[in-house]
Amino acid sequence: MRPTDLHLLPHFDALISLQSVSKAASQMGITQPAMSAALSKLRHIFGDPLLTRSGNQWRPTARALALHQTFRPMLDAWQMETTPAQDFDPSTAHKTFNLYATDYIQFVVMPPLLGKLRSVAPHIKLQLLPPRLHGGQEMLAENHIELHIGHYPDPPESLRARFLFEEPPCCLVRSDHPLLIQEWNLDTFLAYEHMDAVGYIGYFNSQLDALLREQNRSRRVGVVLSSYLAVAFVLASSDMIATLPASVGRALAPLSGTIALPAPVPLPPLRISMFWHERYQTDRAHSWLRQYISRELETVRTGTLHDAP
Repeated sequence: MRPTDLHLLPHFDALISLQSVSKAASQMGITQPAMSAALSKLRHIFGDPLLTRSGNQWRPTARALALHQTFRPMLDAWQMETTPAQDFDPSTAHKTFNLYATDYIQFVVMPPLLGKLRSVAPHIKLQLLPPRLHGGQEMLAENHIELHIGHYPDPPESLRARFLFEEPPCCLVRSDHPLLIQEWNLDTFLAYEHMDAVGYIGYFNSQLDALLREQNRSRRVGVVLSSYLAVAFVLASSDMIATLPASVGRALAPLSGTIALPAPVPLPPLRISMFWHERYQTDRAHSWLRQYISRELETVRTGTLHDAP
């Protein structure tokens, strides 16, 4: 990238984070044609499409995600140094951040976040609030929370976003399930009832159902649970199959007497990002928290979550 092209980095960040030309344009305060022109230039610079169509959504390419990971620290440092706001020292600050996160997100992201938090910010408190009926968007708009971590396929233009990580699905069955002596394929997968759960696990189930509809096929769902953490343990007493995030399946399988299998069909990975209201964009404390979360979750983004079961 030439020095004269460096002004395109914030455009690149917005495009990859929001996966939408129109939303990226709104976040940058430019027109949609101007953002389309920026995307065209970025594609030429990197020799990669960066964003490709998957159904009715844009998805970043593997190279785009790798570039985004490389550029993120530089963008964070630039934002922190150029934000005209009061100083914030995490080592002395006494502050509580209210976050929205489901039990899935708490299970996956809180361990790496808490690893260093007490040493770098001994008086910072993270308070994770339970989801409400209308979800994180209204909670952000009404200022009940400062940050929403999760999957948000179509965020409104009033929200800022930063991509955190992706993870693939897996299927979970009890360790002595009769299908384990059969060939593992779609026919075997559809021969048994399925156990679903509300929340982000539903993402993979909706992807499955859409794919099956294209083939004029369907699953039989016998149970829907309200918490994904219960799935593995309830599953152990039945012949049902569950499809859920791979990190969850691998972690709970040895504790619940279940076995994780790869999904029998290719499914798009679950994308997890953080979202915040425009009111916090230039807030130094909020900016520090976003950078801390992004930095500590790099191990999640580049580590075991990307390994298929």
